[in-house]
Amino acid sequence: MKGLLRYGLIYNLFKIILRQIVKVKFNYTYEKVIPRYKPYIVLSNHTTNYDPIMIGLSFPGLLYYVASDHIFRLGILSKLLVLLADPIPRLKATAETQAVKQILKRIKAGGSVCIFAEGNRSFSGETVDIPESTGKLIKLSGAALITYRLDGGYFSSPRWSKTLRRGSMTGRKVREYSPEEIKAMTVDEINMIIKNDLYVNAYEENKRNPIAFHGKKLAENLETALYLCPMCGEIATLKSENDRFHCSCGLSLKYTPYGKFVADGNSKVPFETVLDWSNWQSEKIKELAQTYNKLSPDKLIFCDEGQSLFEIDKASKSNLVDKGKLCMYNNRLVFYCENGDEYNFYFEKISDMAIHGQMVLIFSTTDHKSFEIRSNHPRSAVKYLDVYRELKTRGKAEE
Repeated sequence: MKGLLRYGLIYNLFKIILRQIVKVKFNYTYEKVIPRYKPYIVLSNHTTNYDPIMIGLSFPGLLYYVASDHIFRLGILSKLLVLLADPIPRLKATAETQAVKQILKRIKAGGSVCIFAEGNRSFSGETVDIPESTGKLIKLSGAALITYRLDGGYFSSPRWSKTLRRGSMTGRKVREYSPEEIKAMTVDEINMIIKNDLYVNAYEENKRNPIAFHGKKLAENLETALYLCPMCGEIATLKSENDRFHCSCGLSLKYTPYGKFVADGNSKVPFETVLDWSNWQSEKIKELAQTYNKLSPDKLIFCDEGQSLFEIDKASKSNLVDKGKLCMYNNRLVFYCENGDEYNFYFEKISDMAIHGQMVLIFSTTDHKSFEIRSNHPRSAVKYLDVYRELKTRGKAEE
């Protein structure tokens, strides 16, 4: 199989170094796993960019990882990753039949595959939804299933964060299911065990076992996740600096090594955790969407300067279209280019939308094109995704 021997030799050579890296950066400890069945699929929750290294340390055999398409568009670094690990590319915001075919091909050839079941890291500390198609893939593969859980990753490296923090991280096998057990289950039953085995609420875990996660600039870039102020109700007025998170309306908070908000001065604390704030924000945007839905299509909802629009060649390269500003209306995204051109992406023509990394908005269109919008300063991609989903859902309901 392509890359199998090469990856095995190189990975074993670097395993000691990788172990030390995650030990120093994350105080990471892990459980050794000796699989009873081969081949197998490892399904894990997703917490940091170092997760593949951490999971790989637990397993004696070689694992092929399903990786976000953007890591294949990083030039020389991408070529090195392909040389070392031969990962399977998956483009977010698309129905990825090619990734499924590659997974099944490698399983059939006797290889084992690791998939991050959520497909995304959580912005809030709680496991995000796992696609229903996951259970179908597991059943179709005929392989054994190992569920693997990482704890402490959200506070060590929050998706919204600018920096890493050192506290404690652990990795362990949750359960191992034989091919016979998987065969006897329905797709719905497989999805249920996956969700139960991999569910993590970082705040509940840290409440049971309090651990401080120390680092620098603890709150910086938090506005990429939390975009709606609970005091004034405005969008994109929240800013961060060092451990401080504040709004132009006067709200001022500090983010602690325990992942909690405390008052900065005389300010009230509207929410103790990012998760509580995020859950409120999600519900509030549903209410606001009712108002947005009634606006004129030419009425601006919000806008960001300093943006770059790229068209994507899958697992190959990103082509810069132009720089400019991104604006949200109730029926479309509009990118106003510096050269005077204008790109209208109507919701009815967008097949799916997602976020990769901290704030790169990625979406695919019904004519099979894919785009990325990047920002040269901290801004929330979450607000675009949330409003798009709510408005598109409402649009479909009214058809």
